Amino acid sequence: MRKQFFILSMLMLGLSVYSCTDEDNPQYELSNVKIQLVYPEGYGPSEGVEVSLKNTSTGAVFSEKTGAEGTALFEVPNGIYEASASEQRVIDAEVCLFNGVNSNVNAATENVEAFIDLKLSKGGSVVIKELYVGGCPMDDGSGSFAKDQYVILYNNSSATIDISDFALAMVNPYNSQAANKDYVNGELFYASEGWIPAGNGLWYFENNVKLEPGKQIVIAICGAVDNTKTYSQSINYANSEYYCCYDIEDYSNTAYYPTPSELIPTEHYLKVYNYGLGNAWPLSNSGPAFYIVRPQGTTLKEFVDNPDNENMYGSNQVRRKVPVEWVVDGIEVFAKGQPNNQKRLLPTIDAGYVEMTAKMGYTLYRNVDKEATEAIKENEGKLVYNYSFGVDDSTDPSGIDAEASIKNGARIVYMDTNNSTADFHQRSKASLRN
Repeated sequence: MRKQFFILSMLMLGLSVYSCTDEDNPQYELSNVKIQLVYPEGYGPSEGVEVSLKNTSTGAVFSEKTGAEGTALFEVPNGIYEASASEQRVIDAEVCLFNGVNSNVNAATENVEAFIDLKLSKGGSVVIKELYVGGCPMDDGSGSFAKDQYVILYNNSSATIDISDFALAMVNPYNSQAANKDYVNGELFYASEGWIPAGNGLWYFENNVKLEPGKQIVIAICGAVDNTKTYSQSINYANSEYYCCYDIEDYSNTAYYPTPSELIPTEHYLKVYNYGLGNAWPLSNSGPAFYIVRPQGTTLKEFVDNPDNENMYGSNQVRRKVPVEWVVDGIEVFAKGQPNNQKRLLPTIDAGYVEMTAKMGYTLYRNVDKEATEAIKENEGKLVYNYSFGVDDSTDPSGIDAEASIKNGARIVYMDTNNSTADFHQRSKASLRN
């Protein structure tokens, strides 16, 4: 009798524990989530647009495509999600980009409906082809060297473009994982005001610069010398075709700005309008938000000198309010493995982000637009496939080795959706080291 009572008690306890576990762990419950894309006035919805839901706690990503009415239906575990969507259309020979993010989709009930407000921007001709900022290992294994950053700008169009009035900018806060005071009630406060912050200073060309179709310009952001003499995995900037950021009167830190290689002409030096703290431009080597500016209706100097364009971050960090429509291209970088990454660029500039592991010599490289590149008749027999420079699960989905193809004489067209998640991958080796 006691044995029977014991067995019955254990069964009841097991049922109790199972029931309690099921009730106390709502992450095992599912929610039906309906995401509605909301387009700007004058534009209707499209069928087949990919919508992504990313669980902000686990990092799990779910993707579905919209129906004819612009809605996507999901069945996901309960939790808080970030919803995002991007679409590209060609209207009257003009590329129209629709991007949007909803960072607070609360899937806590059985049925949830949320919206993504899509912002319209026009596809640019000059893009950031590559951003190398994370540094490389030192040869003796004692640490890393990160004062060798560069950016490559590329003319993705079929026309020569004058970039003489372009400027290099970055958002402050500089690191993606840093506390961000710009968020108010879960939103970046400057989004509604139509501007993006530029921290510390703006680098600009002193001389005329024109970029031909399918051509690039290399800009050494710091350390414009042959760094490989000291660190073999670093970058050699001793090249007469390269440009560099060098303005020793405003940024006097010679560890970042040694006298550039004598092979770089002085007319290739970019100068800076400096309005921030410090003796160097503090571009993050783990998670920057980097972008290119082209002033409209005024000069860059007049813009910087106008007190109406000033904004303070905290008590002593000066920024400039760059109008969103001035931004030519941007890339949002998240520090790989960090739980507190937050976006700083607006969806019209970059609706996504690309993750980066610093200190390994890795670089952020733009993906190839496979369809557009293969459509160029002159590329026949010149394209190299089986791309192998991706890092972990980050790679170019086109499978085209852009650098090898360029050496073969091919003309590359790069992806440009204003969404770094789709447009970039982490490359295991900087292209300037090939």
